[in-house]
Amino acid sequence: MKVLSYVLFVALALSTVGCGTFTRVERDVYTITEIDTTVASHVQNQPNDRNNGVIYPSSRTIAIDRKITQRDSVKERFYPGFIRLGVFEGIGLIGSSINKHSTYTGLFGLYYDIDRLLYSDKYRLDTTESALFSGYIYRFGIGEWKIHWFNEDPNWTWGITAFESIRPDANIDNALAGISVLTIRKRFYLSSKIPYIAITPALSLSAFPSQYVNASVSADIGSIAGVNLRLYTGYVFGQPSFTPPTNFITFPYLGLGVSMMDFLNREEELDVEWKYHEHSGWEIGGVDGLLLGGNVDASFFDPTQTGDQRPALTGFSVRVLNARIALPVLDHRLTVGTSLINFLAMGNTEYGIGVLPIRVSYFSNPLNNAFVAEPFVEFNYAPSTFVHLGVRGALPISDQLSLQIVAAYASGSTGSAMELGLDTEPVPGGISDPTKFNAFYIGIGASFFDRIFHKGELRYGKGYPHE
Repeated sequence: MKVLSYVLFVALALSTVGCGTFTRVERDVYTITEIDTTVASHVQNQPNDRNNGVIYPSSRTIAIDRKITQRDSVKERFYPGFIRLGVFEGIGLIGSSINKHSTYTGLFGLYYDIDRLLYSDKYRLDTTESALFSGYIYRFGIGEWKIHWFNEDPNWTWGITAFESIRPDANIDNALAGISVLTIRKRFYLSSKIPYIAITPALSLSAFPSQYVNASVSADIGSIAGVNLRLYTGYVFGQPSFTPPTNFITFPYLGLGVSMMDFLNREEELDVEWKYHEHSGWEIGGVDGLLLGGNVDASFFDPTQTGDQRPALTGFSVRVLNARIALPVLDHRLTVGTSLINFLAMGNTEYGIGVLPIRVSYFSNPLNNAFVAEPFVEFNYAPSTFVHLGVRGALPISDQLSLQIVAAYASGSTGSAMELGLDTEPVPGGISDPTKFNAFYIGIGASFFDRIFHKGELRYGKGYPHE
């Protein structure tokens, strides 16, 4: 019954988020009237010879034919219907601990220790070393729409977060979770140019599965290519669940947050057609996936086969929530970008995980069509540390799908102090130092929910005030 309740509430949350419109459609209906008049003039000569001295009556006849045709014409215009629409936001909390040590998730609540994450290292899980960030807040599926309060006072919004998780510390009894969390916000804009800067008071209410109130104020920068940065201060109070035994918890917090694929419209932009909206990035993507073949000792999928027995397919790569922001140099083709998560596994011990890596690339169209060639260099600094450089080719086959091929080299450290033994259990040490790796690879795959823009679609080079 409890599982059924959770399923029903998830469905309710998704349906509630869908209650707000994402696109507003305006239709102008015209009646077009066409009038066509045909005038036919006919002259019939007399059948006999004419005496030039005698004037005969005119034989001209005129026929007028008028036709009227009416038809309806519908003109549709599409506008954004939302103030904010986001996929994910992560916030690292400072000073939120109640009665337990930190969750050790670091900045933005995203930088897990790799051995805790992959191997559940009991020694590190039991460690109680000090940490600046005590916990985290995760939000998935964020939507906001305008509300007409206080005589149309601007920048008031109501919003729904499909799922929210709040962990003030590592004590699971202090964890809060909300489905279909209601939020009221008021934005005070300090800058009206992209990326926007705003101060935003907010009040969030959750009824299930935890009951809590989250009052906060944030300083926001963004959105630019779907990327936002936020500084929070807030106070949370509530109880983790309906059913006893439960406890009432309260805690203040400071927070540093980042959100990806999170788009913000000012109220004035709701009256600008979608086709006229400005774009700041060359590419915005959901998920990239590649199958890799590299010069590694053993395949990630079958580490027991080495040497000549090693399969051609040695690993894979996944990047989640990607953005490429155009820079105002080199005809705006030089970009800086990032991904929420970058998981590169070229082989059994040649792997790395990057959270919000820094990627510099150059977008070009060598064939003067939709095909994109992108040389890139990428620095992944945590939880693994490695440099990743190569060339990527991408061919969009629809607005949300691109095929791609990548040839690249990666070198660095996994960030792990563990080695997988033959019994697949993590053991310390290792004579070959598996924490270090370097390898070349070639990968083939696809990008899903991916949009690659053209030069003419960017907001640069058009004489806008921000240039």
